[in-house]
Amino acid sequence: DGTQHLCPAPSSTHGLRHAIVGIGAGILSAHMPALQQMATLTVVGGSDVNAAVGTARAQELGCPFFTDHRQLLAATKPDVTVILTPHPFHAAISMDALNAGSHVLVEKPMAVQVREADAMIAAAQQNQRLLAINFQQRFRPEVEAARQLITTGRLGEIQRVTQVEPWLRTVAYYKSAGWRGTWQGEGGGVLMNQAPHSLDLLCHLVGMPKRVVAWNRTLRHSIQVEDTSMAMLEWENGALGTLFFSTAEAGPRRIEIVGTGGILTIHEDGTLRFQRYEPELREHIAHSPERFAAPAIVEEAVPLGHGLGKHTEVYQDFHRAILAGTAVRADGVEGRMSLELANAIIYSSYTGATVELPLDRAGYEALLAELQGGTRK
Repeated sequence: DGTQHLCPAPSSTHGLRHAIVGIGAGILSAHMPALQQMATLTVVGGSDVNAAVGTARAQELGCPFFTDHRQLLAATKPDVTVILTPHPFHAAISMDALNAGSHVLVEKPMAVQVREADAMIAAAQQNQRLLAINFQQRFRPEVEAARQLITTGRLGEIQRVTQVEPWLRTVAYYKSAGWRGTWQGEGGGVLMNQAPHSLDLLCHLVGMPKRVVAWNRTLRHSIQVEDTSMAMLEWENGALGTLFFSTAEAGPRRIEIVGTGGILTIHEDGTLRFQRYEPELREHIAHSPERFAAPAIVEEAVPLGHGLGKHTEVYQDFHRAILAGTAVRADGVEGRMSLELANAIIYSSYTGATVELPLDRAGYEALLAELQGGTRK
C-alpha cells in the first residue's frame, strides 16, 4: 500500500547519525547548510569512488572517509544514509542502506527506471525504514500555496495543465562529463536530468496522469538521448495537459493549471498568479443568458509562506518524520511518480503508442536495455 513504517528512535544522544554516499558530488554544496548547522544530525562518515575529492570533503565535515559504501555502512551504522551519487547507482545503494537498517534520503531522480523504484519502496517497507527523495522544490512558498488552492477546492475541477520549461544547456555542458547525454550514464536526457523536479511538481499538484502520448527529439546536441521532449497527458477526470522540456531552447518557465474555479500560474521567479472565475465556470456555462460572454476574471492575491525550497527544509521534514512520526512530504511512493512519468514519456516516444499508466515495467525495462546496449535507435 506504500505505507512507510518508523524504526525506534536513534541511539545517539547527538541526534540522527548521517552517512553520505557520494560525498565528492558537486550537489553536496546544497546539502552543506543542513549537514553543518542542524542540531538534529551529526555526520559520522562519507564514501566516494573518487578518494582524493572524497577525503577532502570528509575532512571538511570532520568525519571518516571510505571508498566503499558497504564498509561505510558496516563501520558507522548510520541512522540516515544520504545518497548523492549519479542516479544509475541510487537503487542498489539505497537498498544496501535500507537492508543495513538505515533510513535513506536520496537525490533525484530516485532511480533510472520505475522497476528499481518499486524495489526501493519494497525494501523500505520490509526493513521498516523511511525512504525520502530530495524534492526540495515542493517546499517553495508559491508551490505550497498553489497546492493549498487546489486541495481546498478553490481551483474547482481541473480541466487543463500546461507546463513549458526550457533548460538550455550548451555543448560545453555535455562535454564536461563523459556520462552526460548517454543512455548508460543517465538513462535518458532532459527527462532524467533537468526535468525531474518539474515532473515532480506536476504530479505533486495535479496527480499522475492516466495516459501519455509523447515525442522525444534530439534537435541541437550530438548526444545519444533526447534534448527535447513534448507530451500530451490525460488524467482520470478527463483533464488534458501538455508539457515541453528542452535543453535546446531558452526562455521563461511556467506551469499553468486551469480549473472551473480559475487560472493558476506558477512562474520561475517565484510568483504565483490566481485569476478567479466569477461566477464559477460550471455555473456560468449552465446559467448565463449570454451565448458568448465569458465569466469575469478576478485577480486574487495569494499569500505566500516563508519557505525557501531549499535542501535544509527536506532534512527538517525527514527528521520530523523519523523522530515524531509525521508524514514525509516526498517519500518513495511520491518520488516514484515523476520517474514513472519520465519513463512513460520515453516509452511512448519510442513505441509510437499511447501509454497507459501504471507503466508496463517489463516492457520499459526491455526498451531501456536495448537503448543502453545500442541495439535500438
